[in-house]
Amino acid sequence: MFVAKIVEKLVGASKEERSPRYKIVAVLLGTLVFGLVVPALLFLVGHGAQEYILKDLSRMLEIIGGILCMGLGLLLLAWTLLTQVRIGKGTPVPLAPPQKLIVTGPYKMCRNPMKLGALLYYFGIGLYFGSLGIGLVMALLALVLGSSYHKHVEENELAQRFGDEYEEYRAKTPFFIPKLWG
Repeated sequence: MFVAKIVEKLVGASKEERSPRYKIVAVLLGTLVFGLVVPALLFLVGHGAQEYILKDLSRMLEIIGGILCMGLGLLLLAWTLLTQVRIGKGTPVPLAPPQKLIVTGPYKMCRNPMKLGALLYYFGIGLYFGSLGIGLVMALLALVLGSSYHKHVEENELAQRFGDEYEEYRAKTPFFIPKLWG
């Protein structure tokens, strides 16, 4: 009912002839209201919400995100470990490595699923116990350090052990970002 009356008033106003001065004043008032007053009120409400509601909500989202990332990371780590033991007849430990090149399971999506699982886990720990910033720093440091090892040591070792079979796998499988289909 209330909305219908407002619409009726606006329709009626649209039919009235207005002077140029009236139109200029209307535009200036509209600009003042919607360019300054409304944003100021929205900012005050947003600031208050951040201080009293969203601060706790954002922390809660970090905790939930942390739990999800840790869980997903641990699942990927476990899947990778089991694949190395069952299919590769070895372990992730460089002194007892898989005896067979693994190109199925998590290794079908990317060449370093264990790294991806570890990064998700580290990011989750940072989110859960600290903040988004701490999680990002932890994951980025682990990515840089781990990728350096994988690129310079592990890939050379795999190329020497498995030769052309590894080179073919390496050419068609992404290093870190998983290929989820195709």
